[in-house]
Amino acid sequence: MTLFYYSRERDHNAKRLEAAIHSVIPEGKIEPFEKLEDLRERLRRPVESDSIAVLSALNHEELRQLQPLRKLLPEIYVVLVIPDRKESTVDLAHLMLPRFLSQRHEDFTHLGEVLKKMYKKSLSPPNYFNERFSQESSND
Repeated sequence: MTLFYYSRERDHNAKRLEAAIHSVIPEGKIEPFEKLEDLRERLRRPVESDSIAVLSALNHEELRQLQPLRKLLPEIYVVLVIPDRKESTVDLAHLMLPRFLSQRHEDFTHLGEVLKKMYKKSLSPPNYFNERFSQESSND
């Protein structure tokens, strides 16, 4: 599991978001990006299963620029931090099929909880093995 973190800004909100991420995800599992092109290039290489992308958009235009990444994120859980809750912003955000939406000015408590669950899930063995094993045992 790798967490890809994209934020172009280094303001107070970005620092709070980084703190929320670092409180849950170990340092060696986080790949930070400040440039969209760098993130795009990284996503063109193999990615571990159950990886997460936390993408923070400063404004509506940056959220629009993130849209082409969706095709590079088919196996990655997307968490979006959006600039506001306007209907047009939320509609645009949903095109990226995020698992969770947060807003830049929120306290990121819920985002941290979601990341914690995702991280714990990535540490667990796949359920299909356990289910198949228990089915085979019950058939004996």
